[in-house]
Amino acid sequence: MHASPLIIVIALLSGIASATPPVTLVPVPIGNPEFESHRGEWNFSKESGGRYWSTAEHGLSAGEEWYEGEVAFLPSKTGASASMLIPDSTLAAGGAHRIAFSLARWGPDRSRVSVSIENADGRTLAEAPPIEAGRWKRCFVDLDVPVASKAGDEPRLVFRSIGDEDGGSETAILLDKVSIARLGHDDPAFKPIFNGRNLDGWVGNTEGYGVEDGAIRTYPKRAGGDLRTVEQYDDFILRFDFKIPPSANNGIAVRAPLTGDAAYVGMEIQVLDNAAPGYAGLKNWQRHGSIYGIAPSLRGYQVPTGSWNHEEIRVEGRRVRVTLNGVVITDVDLDEAVANGTLSGADHPGLDRRSGHLGFCGHGAVVHYKDLRVKRISGADRPVER
Repeated sequence: MHASPLIIVIALLSGIASATPPVTLVPVPIGNPEFESHRGEWNFSKESGGRYWSTAEHGLSAGEEWYEGEVAFLPSKTGASASMLIPDSTLAAGGAHRIAFSLARWGPDRSRVSVSIENADGRTLAEAPPIEAGRWKRCFVDLDVPVASKAGDEPRLVFRSIGDEDGGSETAILLDKVSIARLGHDDPAFKPIFNGRNLDGWVGNTEGYGVEDGAIRTYPKRAGGDLRTVEQYDDFILRFDFKIPPSANNGIAVRAPLTGDAAYVGMEIQVLDNAAPGYAGLKNWQRHGSIYGIAPSLRGYQVPTGSWNHEEIRVEGRRVRVTLNGVVITDVDLDEAVANGTLSGADHPGLDRRSGHLGFCGHGAVVHYKDLRVKRISGADRPVER
């Protein structure tokens, strides 16, 4: 890696098509991704007015999908920045990494933000062209991260505003929910459970499901109901991409029998448009990525409706972990989660199941799924349930 910037991809996830083989995202933990001011991992350019900024103080609802609590405030005047040290583990082997963040503009100007990786002396190691800020959106930048030995001392992830030199103190870009994930590919143990052409290997209400452009989609006007895999799984990792329209609601059945409501007779991992106004009053255990009735998930890491999301569901023994677009949004021990009863207050006998079918829980909305593949962690193939 030489010192000049190397850009691989810059895109909103809506413009990211599935690779062949499918890309996987391995989360890289970072400090204070949501800019909580009581945690000081971020260094602001104080002289330019960069700081933590409370959305509540400016009349913004704490319940919004894209922001809540505090965000980073970078005045539009060129040079305002926020930076943080990148964990050593990130740079150990280098390679392609996806930097994700929620971005918005505060004020009337046409502010932009640049994203770069720099070392302690300010030398740029990788940089992306500026991205214009507007209404809140989830942005993704893929950069080739240099290996630790070539990065030098204290490499940093840097966000820098680019705007009018005379930009006012109340004109700025806002940042929230920053994440880093390594880009990789599946190991050979992952096996496809959808062939991209038809519903071979799937059972249930096949009238309400079909194939469109290489993806499984629901056809709620034809029929409702659920779709299940013929095979059963005990411990596994499921990876897939999904796309939903506004106000969509669906779910991933896990360790479920062939009949019955998966949320109770098995488990249901929610698939939902968190930002839909009609869902503003939902409980946290009903949000996308939550285990329905059992465990809540983090919000704010979905892409806008109509764009493809990448998700991984890992079920191993009594532990369930959901990763959305390179961020772990649910990580729970089932026994601990229900030690004092379920969050829904209802019985969920399916939590005791050790194996079952995967599938989709139709709730009357159009939803697309593609690149579905599974890696068995333990256990032999299960017999087909009749």
